Amino acid sequence: MRLLIACPQCHRQFDVGARPIGSRFRCHCGSVVTVRQPRGHNAAVVRCSSCGAPRQQSGMACSHCGSDFTLHERDLDTICPGCFARISDRAKFCHHCGLALRPEALAGEKTALTCPICGKMSRLCSRKIGEVALMECGRCAGFWLGANILEHLVQKAATDFPIEDFRLHSVPRRTSTLDSSSQRGPMYRKCPVCGKLMNRRHFARRSGVIIDICKSHGVWFDADELPRILAWVRVGGKAESDRRAADEAEHKNRLDSIAKTAEWQREARRYGYDPLGGHPNSMSILASFAAWLFR
Repeated sequence: MRLLIACPQCHRQFDVGARPIGSRFRCHCGSVVTVRQPRGHNAAVVRCSSCGAPRQQSGMACSHCGSDFTLHERDLDTICPGCFARISDRAKFCHHCGLALRPEALAGEKTALTCPICGKMSRLCSRKIGEVALMECGRCAGFWLGANILEHLVQKAATDFPIEDFRLHSVPRRTSTLDSSSQRGPMYRKCPVCGKLMNRRHFARRSGVIIDICKSHGVWFDADELPRILAWVRVGGKAESDRRAADEAEHKNRLDSIAKTAEWQREARRYGYDPLGGHPNSMSILASFAAWLFR
């Protein structure tokens, strides 16, 4: 059975009959699409399934293209992604709502790498979004990126990278709290390349997004994490975080300098030198010399 579903954002259509109900994949526009249980219904024939033209009264053939109106009744195995009416597998238009049926192939070719969340149940697929090459899981819609690609995306997001490619509809605040309650799969994930446990890191310390990093091979993002990070960078979150980090580093350096100065002053006083007056105390020097001489 053909199961056609449409992306809720760009309305591209995909034949997902071979995919399990509840699985997710990423549309060419970047939106995550969920395969849901269809609720089809039988509809009266009101449009031609070949050309989409409306039926004239009770005509047996389409007045526009000549197709037989009864053809659709022989193989109602496809569900319209627009109105969910049962339609012919051969239909080019829904005979109920007239929607043009143009299903596209799902993006990506499967690789030998397994998903860090789904494990052996799902292999990662190669994918390109714009100029970015990545791998994604068709089951949980997570992303696997090389570390250098992440740096490139962050730099672009701070300048001119089109965030719309990832279909963001809400921008996070500049500072946000961490939320790991909705995390899927194991707390610590294995790198899909080397199989070692990856490090969990709070991206840029204030983004509110914890990512999984393998220093040797790349970075894993759950379905919504990369768009959230790029949106946060876009609104100036990382720039603000970097400024705060620089201020904190400068403050720490000042404290270290003060501590070193205080230590030097204590040592100077031990040997009779007045660090504030700038001149040594002669009696202290003589006392120290005598103590050294007769020890």
